[in-house]
This record gives sequence, C-alpha cells and structure tokens, in this order.
Amino acid sequence: MVAPTEAQIVEAVKAELAQDSFTFDLSQQDELIRLLATLELEHDWDSIPSKKFATILSKHSIIASPSTTNGEPTASSSAGGKKKKKKSKSDTTIPKSFIDTTIPLPPGIRSEYFDPIKGKGLVATRAFPRGELLFTEDAYVPTPPPEAFDQMSSGELCAQCFLPISSAPVALAVKNCNKCKYRFCTSACWKQAMATHHTLLCTGMNVEANELMRLIGQHKWQSLHSVARSLARLLTTLTDGYQGEGWKRTGGKGEDLTDTYGDFDTVYARLSSFATVSELERRSRNPGWSTEKSSFEAILSSAHTALCTALDPSSPSQNPKFTLTPTQTSLLQPLFTLPSFLKLLGRSNINMEKFGGLYSLHSFLNHSCSPNVEIRHVPQRGILASMKIAALALRDIQPGEELVISYIDPTTRLGRRQLLLYRDYCFGPCTCSKCTAELAELSLVYDPKKHGVKGFLDSVARKTGADAEQAAAAPQHAKNGEDANLEEELRASLGF
Repeated sequence: MVAPTEAQIVEAVKAELAQDSFTFDLSQQDELIRLLATLELEHDWDSIPSKKFATILSKHSIIASPSTTNGEPTASSSAGGKKKKKKSKSDTTIPKSFIDTTIPLPPGIRSEYFDPIKGKGLVATRAFPRGELLFTEDAYVPTPPPEAFDQMSSGELCAQCFLPISSAPVALAVKNCNKCKYRFCTSACWKQAMATHHTLLCTGMNVEANELMRLIGQHKWQSLHSVARSLARLLTTLTDGYQGEGWKRTGGKGEDLTDTYGDFDTVYARLSSFATVSELERRSRNPGWSTEKSSFEAILSSAHTALCTALDPSSPSQNPKFTLTPTQTSLLQPLFTLPSFLKLLGRSNINMEKFGGLYSLHSFLNHSCSPNVEIRHVPQRGILASMKIAALALRDIQPGEELVISYIDPTTRLGRRQLLLYRDYCFGPCTCSKCTAELAELSLVYDPKKHGVKGFLDSVARKTGADAEQAAAAPQHAKNGEDANLEEELRASLGF
C-alpha cells in the first residue's frame, strides 16, 4: 500500500468524475467517504483521513468548502443539516464499508452510515413485533460450505444452490455442464451460475483455473473460493457471452443479462461496498500466528499465483476472453496485486454468513451481544437451504432502533466474546448494552480517549480468565497435538 500525494488524489478524483458511470453525490459526507473508500481500494492506498480528503477536494474547487464539527468534515448542503460528531480515524486495522445505493431496501427499513469506524447499518423506520419477518435474501456470491465442496464437485449437489440433485423438482430440468462434472438442479440455477461465475471457473471451459480449484478443494478454502467467485462475477460482465447473441450461443435466449445481474459498474460497486480489511490483519490477531506465519505465507503465495493465472485479464491466456475499456483496465489491474488479494480474502472472511455466502443486505447488519434480529436459513424442497436466509425480529423493535445480529454465540462469557470479535471481525471492544453492563460489574469502562483497544481487551482478559483461553487457542501442533478441536476452530475462523 502507498501513501498518495495530493496531486495523485486530485488526479484520481477527476478521473472518477470524468466517467459516465460516476454516481457519487459529493455534497453528502457519506458519499465522500464512499468515494474515498473506493479510491483507496482501487489504487491500493494507505488510509486517508476523511477530513484531509475533503480539504484537498475543497482546495482544488472540486467540492464546496466543508463545515466541521469536532474535526469531522460535513458538506454544508448535507441532508437535514445533520453533522457528524465523531472524529474521523484513519486506521488500516478497521474494516471499511460504504453504502451501495442500488441495493433495494425492504419496507420499514433504511440504511445509515454511522461513521468511518462503525460503518454502515440498518435502522427500523416502523415498529416490528417479535417474530415478524424483516426480509429474505439470496446470496449475492454463493460459496459452498467446506463440507459440501467435494459433493458439489462430483455432481451430487447443485453447483449454485448446493441442494441435492436427487431432490430436484423435475428430473428432466437438471442441467449438466458438458465441460466438467458440475450439475445444476434447475435451469434457473444453471442460468445464474453461467451468468455469474461458472464460465470462468469451470476447469473445462477455462483450463487455467485448474490449479486454483485444486487448491480450494485441497484446503476446503472457503474464503478463497468466495474471492474467486466474486472476481468471476465481476469479470463475467465483460465476456462476450454476457450479452445478446453471445449468451444465446451458450444456450441462453439471447437476452441482455445486465438487467438481471448488473453491468460491470454495478457489480464492482456492490462488491466494493462490503466491509473490507486485510486478511493479514485478521491472521496477526490469532495467538498462533507466529507459528503458522511461514506456512501460511507459502500457501498464500500459491493461491495468489493461481488466482491471477485463472482470472487476471492481463494474463496472456486470458486476452481472448475480455475486451476492456481503459477505465475497466485501470480498475481491474489493482485487484490482482497481493495487497488487494489480501483485502479480498479479509472481505470474504468477515462478511461470509454461517454457510459461506456473501449477502448484500446481511452485510449491513452490525453486531450486538444482545441482538434484536436473528438470521435463519429458509427450507427449500424440505431441505435447509444454505444460500437463502430470512431475518426475523427476536423481540419487539421500535422505530429508530438499529437492526443488529450477533456475529458469535452471545451466551459465551464476556472475555471469550471480546476475544472472538477482535480476532475474527477486527473490531472491539464491543460496548453493546450487555457488554457494557458486564464490564461495569468488573469496574471497567471503555474510554477511547484513554484506552487502546488491545490494552483494554487485555485488561478484560485478565479479569475474566480469557488470557488463558487465548493461549489455549494457539495451534496444537505448536504444543503437543493433544486436542485438534481448537485448531479446527482456528482454521474455520481463517476461512479454511
């Protein structure tokens, strides 16, 4: 990652403004932050304070001079005259997200960007009684659970929805890929797979993907698979088969798939809006990192090489598949650098739902150890569907309340919860109502002006005995190999 100069920032913003697809409203503070997050990801920049970013744009007459409140810039014409109260912080250890305004929101729910640390969220605009369905959602990027990968590869499970082929509603509707062993339980699943990932990840259609898929299968590396399918979804929009006659030649009806699955800019914005942090940041928080570092770096290098070989449009083997504009080329090239690859892995790991899919609405939901929303998987054909979720009100929800879920088991004790959230989701300390009450019982109150996050969590660990748990969570091969369960937990938290 590099620290851009003022001239580079201005040049990058002007290049964005010149694009026909530019959709940012620079009079809105959250839109400025969204643009900044997009540029940081595209150009692999170090984090830039939002105040500094706004000041530079104002200096070069790109935006009007921002007003400030407690150091946080707020565009003078922001909606409702509201001003941010929290100071912007620049910290690469904090996951970054922004709101993609193209995501349709359910009735009674609005999105809100809270601040650069908390990011985006969902807020109720009406009352929801306990048990009411808030929304259902299919995975934007479906990825099979690790235990289902081999069955999917052999054709026992649908390669799109991961339900058994034997339970297909109509046997004659089952579609087989004539280039590999993948099968699809319905024509709808086949069409969605072909339009979002399979044409580029099928080892028969794209022989360059063989090593990538071998690595994913060998390690049951779910987050790498998620990265591959995410990039494949983006790149498929640039292939000849995505529109009109090209799609018809692959067995479709000649329609333009952009209406259903989005064009390049739409997919790029959607994927970029998910909270993102480097995978190395996550891994370095694990107590066994010093032991696993050398082996992980080796496999990471192999995975990065395999991903680039399979999908990078700049690879000689890929040139016939894509016709890119200069803008698309400039956006895609940084995605295949090692730092960007690490961010994509981190993005998948902190956003994947229980079974592994990336969900657009689900990604808005922030954490609380005392949640008011629960996520369930919706049965289909009498089987629990791994890639369709339902959000239900756990208790009565009032207008203005944020909708929150628990990322972890909320019944575990305080020190354990704080450790898992810090380790796996890169945030903390959690100061939800439950944690605040339990911290108070220990005579602990988190004050960001006085406490560093790690130091405060160490204090919690000492008072709750979680430091012993943290030591126990180190990989077992570093000790005596006595108990593999904790190592399996660690591997699962890392996307393996």
